[in-house]
Amino acid sequence: MSTYNFDQEIDRKNTNSFKWDNPLYEGRDILPMPVADMDFRIADELTDTIKNINDHGVIGYSIVPETLKLAYQKKIKEAYDWDTHIDWQVWIPGIVPGLTLACSTFVSSSQHILTPIPVYHPFHLVAKWVDRSLLTFNMVENDGRWVYDFIEFENQLKKNPGVFLFCNPHNPGGTVFNVDEIARIIDLCNQYKCMILSDEIHADLLLETTVKHTSIGKYLSVDFPAISFFATSKTYNTAGMGGAVAIIPNVEIRDKFIKHSQGIFPMLTRNSIEIMQTSLTMKNEWLGTLLVYLRSNHDLLFSFVNNINGLKMLPLEATYLAWIQYDSKILGDFQERLFQNGLHVLRGEQFLGKNFIRVNIACTKKSLEKAILIMQKTIDETS
Repeated sequence: MSTYNFDQEIDRKNTNSFKWDNPLYEGRDILPMPVADMDFRIADELTDTIKNINDHGVIGYSIVPETLKLAYQKKIKEAYDWDTHIDWQVWIPGIVPGLTLACSTFVSSSQHILTPIPVYHPFHLVAKWVDRSLLTFNMVENDGRWVYDFIEFENQLKKNPGVFLFCNPHNPGGTVFNVDEIARIIDLCNQYKCMILSDEIHADLLLETTVKHTSIGKYLSVDFPAISFFATSKTYNTAGMGGAVAIIPNVEIRDKFIKHSQGIFPMLTRNSIEIMQTSLTMKNEWLGTLLVYLRSNHDLLFSFVNNINGLKMLPLEATYLAWIQYDSKILGDFQERLFQNGLHVLRGEQFLGKNFIRVNIACTKKSLEKAILIMQKTIDETS
């Protein structure tokens, strides 16, 4: 019997929560489902880790210990069947800063940044952040999955992008790319000499039990220009702690990345280091219980959405972020109408996807049922 109760309602208001204390909500009763963190209490082992640090009472500068390096090396081998070396690891404060640094370092002023769309918004915003041009290609529906339009992908590769930003599992589409798809991506990037930056932060949040996460780095030679990014924070709901690792097999790329990070990235905190260490070494009861709960929430929302005229959702293979398409001819500006009725979800345009909303289902069943009631009310009001 699990000791974890994900039905527990935890009041997150007035905690400086980016998700719950949004200034837009002042004076309003809003159910927030935009930001990608969970409304669940973290594992007991993680609260114990934080307590031990607090009880010690000293928060000074920290180093990344060998135990953490070995734990992540073991994790990548056991979970993704990829043999890595400890000296390939570069420890960074977060994946988005790592992607941004890599784009500014490895994309010349005459080159572009390439990403599929829709996609997690920093993937397309980074081009503006580092003053580079952006190339995009569309994801398309195929057999109930969001996959690449590979013809369009190759056409964009012909325009000489410096890097391809790969989000796997995909946010917001929920796709876990299979071995054949990854092989095709590698072949095309190799043919057009394009570096691969792979964000794999959702690798352990698998909702479809028949799929397995494949890390693209497993199939790349040491000479191939690539960086794979991993973090425990999304899986174990510790995003506020920060901390991630970049796996960079190519020594020249690794040295250049480290050089350009100097004076930009802060040292990792003791909290983030020890939280990652505990996440990688504790028993998996919390995660196992979480995945069962998320699958139930997914099925509840999936069933509702696909019985509504004007709404469509493909089943998620991974993540806890539902990507729902709506017919604006029937439902108008559905995101804005939901907000006016008390439900905040992200507008698809934030991900460069038109007429979609993204809904965070990492919440209690009670909250999800409330969200569904607001959706139904909004649909019922449609003239």
